[in-house]
Amino acid sequence: MQYDVSQTNVLSVNAVSFTYQGARQETLRAINDVSFTLKQGEFFSLLGPSGCGKSTLLRLIAGLQSPDKGVIDIHSMSNTPRKVGMVFQDLALFPHMTVAKNIEFAIKHMPRADRKTRIDEVLHLVRLTTKRDHYPHTLSGGQQQRLALARSLAPKPDLILLDEPFASQDVSLRRSIRNDVIDILKQSDVAAILVTHDPEEAMYFADRMAIMRAGHIEQIGTPQELYQNPMNAFVASFFGDINIVEGVIEKGFLNTPVGVIPAHHFQEGANVQAVIRPEAIKIQSHDPAIDHHSFEHAHTHALLRHTRYLGQSTQLSLITKDIDDGQAVTISLNARIPDMPIDANTQNDLYDIFVDNDQVLLFEKK
Repeated sequence: MQYDVSQTNVLSVNAVSFTYQGARQETLRAINDVSFTLKQGEFFSLLGPSGCGKSTLLRLIAGLQSPDKGVIDIHSMSNTPRKVGMVFQDLALFPHMTVAKNIEFAIKHMPRADRKTRIDEVLHLVRLTTKRDHYPHTLSGGQQQRLALARSLAPKPDLILLDEPFASQDVSLRRSIRNDVIDILKQSDVAAILVTHDPEEAMYFADRMAIMRAGHIEQIGTPQELYQNPMNAFVASFFGDINIVEGVIEKGFLNTPVGVIPAHHFQEGANVQAVIRPEAIKIQSHDPAIDHHSFEHAHTHALLRHTRYLGQSTQLSLITKDIDDGQAVTISLNARIPDMPIDANTQNDLYDIFVDNDQVLLFEKK
């Protein structure tokens, strides 16, 4: 789905905060002034470290808990009361009920004839028609996932909430199960929020996503916006390994252990962090003829500590080395290059390190 600001809001979260009492009866803030909206049919991911408040926020939206401050408003797309479906990490299927009975449990308020029709509809949608009389333990992991989704979709909700639903699946199955879930949700034209700590999963699922830290949303945007234009090093760190170096702005440049980086939009004397993604670092055998003080050439030098072959790329662990006066700070760097065989015997040899400044992200240190 392409994000369309003209679409109707399904969900509005306005300045929501939530606190709870800790083990020592102290007041702890789990959610802090969170606001965002969700459009009809939009897929939204909440990404963040463990304990940042993702699942708590999902429970607040589901109505399982009430916020201390702020308003959560779910706008029904029909004349019926608002409805929210939820898929939990453990799926929460009833083991003593058949597939059909698991689904029927979610729509027991409907007339019996309507229930049968709706069960048939969602079984067809999730491709479990032949499994209606089976029990959950006889289903594969992917089939159980689709059953949990079918049960959530049966009441025709306006919004589906998914709390790390793929976490218990084998790595080899997660991608196919994830694709199944996305296809089913798109066919249902339902808005959905996915909670995950896996950045690839969040990006794959989402039209827009939010990065959370300590109960607060750091940044919201499309996956491309957050990857290419993170607002700080914390957001950048969620999309893979990064190298962080620091320095002070002098005459429009940032002087760092990996060399001098143009930084003309910062004030003189500002303390600045440079976030360098591993793919921004280029490496070649040391050439004594190259002036590494020149902006056009190697920024610095490094020793290769070890390599890790990863199929489509090779990960390098490097440590910078000052070959001039030995006064520069020594730091470790991670680089990632296209598959290129590096002889293990060359480890601890000296290399020239280049940094692609177009792939360097600069943030003023607060």
